[in-house]
Amino acid sequence: MVKKTYLFIVITLLTGCSKLVDLKMKKAPYFGDELRIDGYYYSNPLYNKYADITTIGVAVFYRDGFCIHTWGESANPDTLSYIENEILLNDALITKMKKNPSHIGAFQIMYTDIKFETWELRNWVFTYYGKIVNDTTFIIHKRMENNTGKIFSENSTYRFHQFSPKPDSTNNFVK
Repeated sequence: MVKKTYLFIVITLLTGCSKLVDLKMKKAPYFGDELRIDGYYYSNPLYNKYADITTIGVAVFYRDGFCIHTWGESANPDTLSYIENEILLNDALITKMKKNPSHIGAFQIMYTDIKFETWELRNWVFTYYGKIVNDTTFIIHKRMENNTGKIFSENSTYRFHQFSPKPDSTNNFVK
């Protein structure tokens, strides 16, 4: 019982009481046609050595400059159905992302460059950098942990899948 109470206190202190780190990137309306935004993008499977699982990245972009970038396990044989039903149509999950905030942020596109910045936790922000291949594909080549400036090499290809209705972009954190 003491261990459970201690664990609850530690989790509360780390998540609920931590100061929200501001995003450096501000959202700006996206009027371009470099990438389609009438659906979502999903990555090739990526091995996460810290969690010892294979994951897929899911990115959703909106005309107002808001984005969602989250992760799901790729063990499901029907990846697209998993993304749509367990992530994008999961109202409880989307609400939690927007309340916490986590896995939400802003994006910018300049010519063939894409950059997006999202909270992973309240005080842990990452910026992702990539190149647009065409209007349905982009490749993330690096990510930076904003708190420390540490840069990680990436090679994640994201492909587009048309989908409607996307979760609403309304939130209180991404300005």
